[in-house]
Amino acid sequence: MKFTKYLIAALAITCATPAFATRDLKDLLNSVTSGKSSGDSNPLGAIGNAISNLTATSNFDLSDLQGSWSYTSPAVSFKSDNALQNVGGAAAATAIEDKIAPYYEKVGITALVLTVDAENNFTMQLKRGSLKGTLSKDEEGNLQFNFNALGKIKLGKISAFATKSGSTLNLTFDVSKLISIVKTVSSVSGSASLNTISSLLSSYDGIYAGFKLNRTSD
Repeated sequence: MKFTKYLIAALAITCATPAFATRDLKDLLNSVTSGKSSGDSNPLGAIGNAISNLTATSNFDLSDLQGSWSYTSPAVSFKSDNALQNVGGAAAATAIEDKIAPYYEKVGITALVLTVDAENNFTMQLKRGSLKGTLSKDEEGNLQFNFNALGKIKLGKISAFATKSGSTLNLTFDVSKLISIVKTVSSVSGSASLNTISSLLSSYDGIYAGFKLNRTSD
């Protein structure tokens, strides 16, 4: 029975990975069938995360974000509108998330806490500093982070694809924008780890990358 489930997961991934480099296919399959998903020892952990991805929705109000949210794991979404409407696509995203998780820890993203108040002001706290600004939504329903200037550095407005499932919030950005956010508050902007994240994510066509957050307080 377990073998059958593993086989289904592998077939789902195989169908979903043409957009990715062939050299990464074995890694994606191994990640899903071994269940190495965000430290989950459950052999079906990757599929559990895939289901979570599938049930998340972008149809929420800004008021739903009030409170504090803490980092739990990397998040990946696809630029194609319907890429995550199947288990294979969601499981492929989970496999990539597992691959970049160690590098997130090295550059301090794992310490991220997002706090949003009733006026939609936010603070994005990372290990080596914080960013502040206001939140809004554009006409397409994407979340807009309007960053305040930090000294001479101006991030301006950065769009994020945001989905919510229960107490879990997924935020994914254009890869270059994600790297800009981390560099702005990090002393490791030239480090091998940050460069590796940028290179690794850029090697996959058509993805956004960011993080999953879990609500810790209202």
